[in-house]
Amino acid sequence: MIGLTRLAILALGTLLIVAWTPPAARAADIYPSKPISLILPFGAGNGSDLSSRRLATQLGKILGQQIVVENRPGAGGVGAVKQVTSAPADGYTLMLAGAGMPISQALFNPPPYDMLKSFVPVSAISSNDVAFLVKASSRYATLDDFIREAKERKKGLMVGVSLLGTTQHMAAELFKLHTHTDFTIVPFRTASMLTTALVGENIDLAFEFVAPTLPMLNSGQLRALAVSSAQRSPVLPQVPTVAEQGIPDYAVSSWGMIVAPVNTPAPIVKRLSTEIQNVLQDPEFIRQLQGSGTRVLGGTTDQARQLMESEIVRWKKVIDTAGIALQ
Repeated sequence: MIGLTRLAILALGTLLIVAWTPPAARAADIYPSKPISLILPFGAGNGSDLSSRRLATQLGKILGQQIVVENRPGAGGVGAVKQVTSAPADGYTLMLAGAGMPISQALFNPPPYDMLKSFVPVSAISSNDVAFLVKASSRYATLDDFIREAKERKKGLMVGVSLLGTTQHMAAELFKLHTHTDFTIVPFRTASMLTTALVGENIDLAFEFVAPTLPMLNSGQLRALAVSSAQRSPVLPQVPTVAEQGIPDYAVSSWGMIVAPVNTPAPIVKRLSTEIQNVLQDPEFIRQLQGSGTRVLGGTTDQARQLMESEIVRWKKVIDTAGIALQ
C-alpha cells in the first residue's frame, strides 16, 4: 500500500508539473510537428523568390518538416498580410516581409497594415542593391556628370524606376533630396520594360536592382555609375557606391526578413531565429545568394525589429519631405 501511495504521489506530481508548464513552452518543445507555410508577397521567379526557396529547403531539413512556399503577389502585399495575420500565431504560418512594406505603410492613407502591430520579426535574411544604370554609350561617364546636368536641366532629365512606391522609387527620391537635384521619374511595370527604355534612349538613367540587370551589365549593354548600398556589390566590385562619390549619408538597400504573426510564442520565434542563422552561415548558401548580387544579412530578432522600425520612420520622412502625394 505504501508503495502504491508513493507511486500515486509521483504520478500526481508529474501531472501537476505538466499542468503548470506554460502552453508556449509546451508548444515549443514539440515544434514543429507539421509542415510550415512561408508566404511571399510577390510572384514566382524573381531573385527574392529563389533565395526564399533556398532558405525554405535548408531550414526545413534542419527543423525536420517541409516548409511550403506560397506566392501571394499583388495589392502591395495586402493579400499576403491578411493571410498571415488571420492565421493562428503558432509558428506554422510565416511571411517574408520586404522593404516595400514600410514604404507602403508610409505612402497610403490610411495605411493598409501596421507592421509593428501585426508581426513579430524573426530574422533579417538578405539585402539587394540598387544600381544607377545608363546605356553603355551614355554621355555620363560618372555619377557627378549626371548630377551636374540634372541641376542644369531641372526636370528635363527622365529617370526610370520599376513602379512607384518601390525601393527603386524611394532610392531616386532620396537621391534628389541628398543632391538637391530634380528630374522626372518615369515608372515602368517590369525591369525588362525599364531596361528596354534605357537602351532605346527613352530615359536618361534608371534605378533598378542589380540582380535582374546583371546579364545586361555583363554583356556591355548597360553601365552602372554607382550602387546604392553602404558597401560595394559583391558582383560589381568595380562600381563605387554613391557615398564613395561624395554623398556620404546616402545608402539604400532592399531587404527581406522572416516575420510571424504577432503573439507567436517567444520560444518558437527564438527557435526559428536560431536555425535561420545556421542556414545563413552556410558557405554554400552564401555563395548561391552572392552569385545573383544578393547580400546575406542575418542577426537577432531585436536587430530585425530595429531595421523594421527605422525603415518605417525613414520612408515616412522622405515621403513627407519630398511632398509625395499619399495614395
